[in-house]
Order: sequence, then structure tokens, then C-alpha cells
Amino acid sequence: MYSLNQDLSEKYGVISNLHGFLNRHFDTGFKTKWSGYWAPPYKFLDYYAIKVNGIWLDDSTVRNVEYGDKMVFYHKAGGLEIKEEVRTPDSVPGFEIELEITNSEESKKAAHIVIEPAVDIRSKSEDVVAGEYDVEKGQDKIAVSRNGRKIMMCGEGMEIEERDDYKTHHPGGEKQECFIPANLIYRKEIEANSSESVKMEASTTSGSFDSLESQKTHFENIQLGQGFSAAVKSMENMVYDRDGKGVIAGHPWFQNYWARDTYWTLLGLIDAGYFELSHDILENFAEEDGFPDQILLEDEEVDTPTSDAAPLFVIAADKLRRHWKVSDEIEDKIEEAFEELETEDGVVQHKPCGTWMDTIRRPSAVDIQALWLKAADAEDRTELKNSLETGMKKFLEGDRILDHMGDNPGLTINPAVALMFGQVPESYIEDINAEFSSRHGARTLSVVDPGYDAEGYHTGSVWGLTTGWAAAANFRQDRDVQGMNFLEKLNKFTMRNQVGGFPEVVDAENGHLLGCGEQAWSAGIYVHTVDRYLLGIEVVDPETVRINPSEKAEGRRTRKRIGDEYLDIEFREDSFEVLNSPDIEILEGGEQK
Repeated sequence: MYSLNQDLSEKYGVISNLHGFLNRHFDTGFKTKWSGYWAPPYKFLDYYAIKVNGIWLDDSTVRNVEYGDKMVFYHKAGGLEIKEEVRTPDSVPGFEIELEITNSEESKKAAHIVIEPAVDIRSKSEDVVAGEYDVEKGQDKIAVSRNGRKIMMCGEGMEIEERDDYKTHHPGGEKQECFIPANLIYRKEIEANSSESVKMEASTTSGSFDSLESQKTHFENIQLGQGFSAAVKSMENMVYDRDGKGVIAGHPWFQNYWARDTYWTLLGLIDAGYFELSHDILENFAEEDGFPDQILLEDEEVDTPTSDAAPLFVIAADKLRRHWKVSDEIEDKIEEAFEELETEDGVVQHKPCGTWMDTIRRPSAVDIQALWLKAADAEDRTELKNSLETGMKKFLEGDRILDHMGDNPGLTINPAVALMFGQVPESYIEDINAEFSSRHGARTLSVVDPGYDAEGYHTGSVWGLTTGWAAAANFRQDRDVQGMNFLEKLNKFTMRNQVGGFPEVVDAENGHLLGCGEQAWSAGIYVHTVDRYLLGIEVVDPETVRINPSEKAEGRRTRKRIGDEYLDIEFREDSFEVLNSPDIEILEGGEQK
């Protein structure tokens, strides 16, 4: 749980369950069109506002905020202390507000509480939607619907004062239209030196009532422990059960299950022990025809080639199989993946716009080559592996690794993928640490490239994913100081923008947020890099683990799940000690694979 009392206007949080999420700034504001309550990919509420005895609870009344699985705002208004707790319990396809109002004076006080709900039922691809709302009232409740979707607000003792107001506003400068159906009113008398509470629940249609069991996995470390916990919680925060189990790419606007984002994230989810969830997610994708770029949660016209989905599926599935097990459907999908592979003289052929850098044409890209080589190695396809290794050598040109085989390949971060998998000579790591390192992480494009732009989406900015790659590549090449440096740079973002989240992309020079404040693969690569590369925990199969820690491995890793067992390991001074007695064979040292 974070406790915040400074710079509240610049920070925000997202609380969620498997049904939906609430996005709100910590100065109580709903400041952008992405604020409010969502059940991906639909919005239901632009904002809510609370008034107590004529005083709005806002940035002038809030004194402190606690944030974690819930948001708790502490206010002082009109001689009253007000605790506003907002939560998203598994049992509610929506959220709850509980106000605890304390009268610290020696005489009785009355509290007149008004909640103003601003309904905005629309898909995320729309801003302003035509059509009237239907309103239904009942005892202690009111329901508002449009186009087959409904939000209902209820609370014991709640009075309904009709308004029927439409409001146009511009949060973040973008036009939005919301509907205020009523004032929701509560009246309380509060005795001297005592408290009273009121509750309001907002719930939506087509709810998910499933729950996500926390693995309670930890890494106790002064520099990285808080970031590790934040990354695990962040991955949990982006899991939904909207069209089967999945991980959305990022809060607040990447609300579909993007394939490449999912598979990179699964490397961290599996390391964190979420085997059953990871299995459900892989099976969800295995049921799709081919290897789509995403599972859409709404009807959209999308034609985005994804050349890395098939090898990433294999890599994620193999990791789960070594930690636990996979179904026949997933095994069949692994075989199907290799049918997607086309090579020419050992070099992978793919659609030029199908890489993660989807704004740039990159034929036969080095990261796609690296992913297929890793997939072939994972599946023990020796002949294919040898061919792809020969193809990888064609990317080596003097003291550089080519980004792709097309004309004018830029100097990109993408060779870091081959470096983290140990597929190219370690000498190439020097470029990563010199030209791509900024004080905020790993740039996408070298600072010496003529096309470098510190805020360019794929042309110089810093990504959480690329920073994780750079950290892993350094640990793999025994550059432990540099590896720690990249992880610590990622760590700093957990107290900026979306608190506890790892960003999608930031300006390489000033660190300003350019994308989502909480990106799934940024959190996933952080956990994966800590476990697999910093701590050197290599799971051979569900009964065998090899541990070869880096020199910077310090602290205690507890409840590391392997098969049906859990490992507790203490790391210190380039050595480790297993603290419990699991039924697992522990191998020491050896080269990382």
C-alpha cells in the first residue's frame, strides 16, 4: 500500500477486478477521457463527485491518499474528517464507495451527502455517442442504460433527486458528453466524537465474478524489492475475464489482449507463479485461428500483421511447460506455430510491418530472427536451430548487428533480444551500454543515429520493454553493474504517473510519459529479468532447477513456485542458500541457456 501526500495532481491510480477498472487522479480529479469506470472495452462512468454539507470533496479537502488494492482518500471539510474508500471487490462487477464521516467535536453534527454520478456509456473507440439514456428508479437504487448496456447505483438509505442533465466537458482537452441522471443523497446525524458510514455500489452488466488468487511471491532486496512487488501487482491489475482470461496490453487505453504483449508478459507471470492463469491465457489464444495480433474485446476493423506472435507463443508455452505443464491444445498450437515460419538461407522472412516496431518497415528483422532461434532451441529442433544460427551470423556486420535486412537499417535496440538469449558474441553489448543508455532506460534508437528523436515512438524514446531487454542482455554477458543500472532506472517510475505501474514509453531525455502509465510487458519483463537473469534461476523441468546467480544477486526470493513446490532462496556475495526443503533437484552454476 502506497501512502501519498505530495504532488497528488500529477499522480493517479487504477484499481481493478476481473470485470473492470476505475482510473482516477489522487487529487480526486477525473482529468482525461480515460478516467472513470471501464469494463473493457466499454466506458460506463466519466466521473463521480461528492459533496458533504455543501463542500465538494476535491483537491482542496484531500490531505492524504492510500493506494494499493483500493484507493483511500482522507479529507477534512466543514469540521468533519471524511475517509473515502473506493474498492473493486471480486463480488461486484463494478466498484464500491464507502464514506466514513467522523465528528471529532463535542456536539452532534448533521451530514448531508450528495453523490453526483456522470454516466457515459460508450465504447473506447468512440468519444461522443448519439442516443438517449433510459432511467429506472427503485427503492435505494437507480439504473441508467443505453444501447443494451447498463450501470446501476444503489445504497442503503439512498435518496434519489432527479436531474436528467446532459453535460459537455473537455477532460484533457477532448470533447466528452455525460449524463447526470440524479443526485444520490444520504442524510446522517453524527454524535459527538463518533463516526457514521454510508455506502454506494456501482455495478454494470455482463459481470465476471471470478477471482485471481495472489501467489504472494516476494523478492526482499533494498534496491529492487519494491519494484518486484509492484511489477507482480501491476500484472495482476491488468488481468481480465472479458472474452476468456487475458492480459490487456496497458491501462488505460490498450484494452484488448494483444498477442505479443501477452506473451512477453507471460514470462513474468510464470516466474511469479501464476501457472493456471498463464495456462488459461495460452489456451484462449490457442483456440483462435492462426496467430492473431490480438483478441478483440469489441468489434473493430483491425488488420495488423504480427510476425512475432508465433515464436513468442512457443517461448511462453515452453516456459510454462518447464515450470508446470501444458495441455494437448497448447502442444498442438506449438506445432502449428512452426508452420508459420518461412526462411531463406537461414534468415526469417516476414511481413515488414509485423514487428513490435509497427510504425517502421523492417524486413527480416533481427528480433524476429532471435525469437525463432529461441523457439527452435526450446523445442529441440536441431536442424532448424543450426540453420537459424547460420542466418543470425548474416546480421553481424563489423562491430555492428544489423537491425534488419532491408535498406538503411537504423541503429536500434533490437539486437538486445539476441544478446539476452546469448545468440551473438558478447562484444556487441558495449553498444547497448554506450549509445542506447539514457538516464531513464534503454533508447529504441541509438543517440548517434541521424534519425534519433528522444520522444519518437520507435525512433529514440525509452520503453519499459527495451529497458528490460537491455538489463537481461547485460546480466547474460556478466555486465552485472550495467544490468542493475537498467533495472533501477525502471524502478524509479513506480512513483511517477500511475503509481505502482511501469510505463509503456517515455521521453529519453526528460522521462516524460508518452504512452500508457501501466504497461503489461514492462512489468512482465521486469519480473522475468530479476528471476531469470539477476538471480539466475533456470527451471529445467518441474522437478529440476539450476541456479547461477549474478554477482549483484542479493536478498531473499521467497515462494518461487516450481511445479507443485515452492522455493525460498537467500542470495549473498555471489552465492545462494536454499532455506526450505522442497522436493526439487537443485543444480548449481553452469552457463545460462
